[in-house]
Amino acid sequence: MKKFLKKIVILLTVLLCIPIFNIQTVQADTTSKPDLNASAALACDEKSGQVLYSENPDKKVAIGSITKVLTLYLVTKAIHENNLKFSDKLKPTKEQAKMTQHDELTNVSLDANKEYTVEQLYQAAWIVSSNSAAMMLAQKVGGTETNFIKLMRKTLKSWGVKDAEIYNVSGLNNSYLSKGMYLGKSNSENKLSANDIAIISKHILDEYPDILKTTSKPELVFPAGEGSKTYKSLNLLLKGNRDYQAGYEFDGLKTGTTKQAGDSFVGTYPIHNTRVVTIVMDVKGQDNDKDKRFRSTQNLAHYVNDHYDYQTVLKKNQEITVTKQQKYKTYRAVKLWLPHDYNAESLIYKKTKNALGFNASQGKKQVKLTIQNIPGGYINYPSVQHKMKKIVPQKAKPSFWDNITNFFKHLF
Repeated sequence: MKKFLKKIVILLTVLLCIPIFNIQTVQADTTSKPDLNASAALACDEKSGQVLYSENPDKKVAIGSITKVLTLYLVTKAIHENNLKFSDKLKPTKEQAKMTQHDELTNVSLDANKEYTVEQLYQAAWIVSSNSAAMMLAQKVGGTETNFIKLMRKTLKSWGVKDAEIYNVSGLNNSYLSKGMYLGKSNSENKLSANDIAIISKHILDEYPDILKTTSKPELVFPAGEGSKTYKSLNLLLKGNRDYQAGYEFDGLKTGTTKQAGDSFVGTYPIHNTRVVTIVMDVKGQDNDKDKRFRSTQNLAHYVNDHYDYQTVLKKNQEITVTKQQKYKTYRAVKLWLPHDYNAESLIYKKTKNALGFNASQGKKQVKLTIQNIPGGYINYPSVQHKMKKIVPQKAKPSFWDNITNFFKHLF
């Protein structure tokens, strides 16, 4: 009997020393943070709107020239609606041309006595972030820059961004601008959240993916004097530029830099037949460190790659049960970003009224489905989509002095 009890004690001791394993699927750690050193950041899947990382995503931050993504969305819209042509020629105002001689604002130089094509200005605004080029395009589309700013605000509201701070078309602080170039106070500066920027980026990439033909250009050739001058793209992550990394083929999107905005960047790259958008705002570091926002972007892209798998969670024609009354079938296979070793069978599906998610059917009825418990969730897309009216270029109303000049011009 004593020998038997001794064996029981030994057996229990051995069992207590054995590690206890959780037989459930291990959930990957997505709480670790990439080294970004940014005031706000976000990474998302452009097609589905799935958030892969976020840090202060709703914090309003000065955005600088990231403003031009919205400005050029509306310009691109006008081009696609045949209200503006790449071959159209525009002449800068004296104020717009003068700005390109300012040391802090200069990139491409503009001559008030010369005309430039819409295509040249469009490329200059995207590739080297020309402020005056963006202003000229906005003025052409809106009739005046202030009209265009109102159109920018209206567009954002239609997308569910109701607390945007948009005061000008370029992203500069208003203190650099002349009257007629801005709304608001003389020192106001455009501000948006990382989530707002993700919404804008999704709209332009969904609706006008051809912009990538421009944003992916590593350099700009622009008229200068009797010849031309070549400028390097401000996006240092493009292939051929110094911060490029093989496997992360960035082809856009836009830098943003002012004293208040710091160094920010909205990037995008194709991967696994989808597209990732990265946003880093106000990256901290030395003022002369021109690469810090791009290092932060690389760290964010590596974080996505190191923590997620892009995998099929639903097959084509697979049945999905939302409730007893709501059963649907997929039109095609559905893929998602899931943390490594995540149990895809634990996903819970739900109907949605916005443009995110994937299509499914119930007989002849088509619906959009998203996932209720997806890690990271989705960007804050509005529940209802409002269609914007076609952009029709407006003519600027002549000023009092213009009327007097015209009177004497036609008098003789």
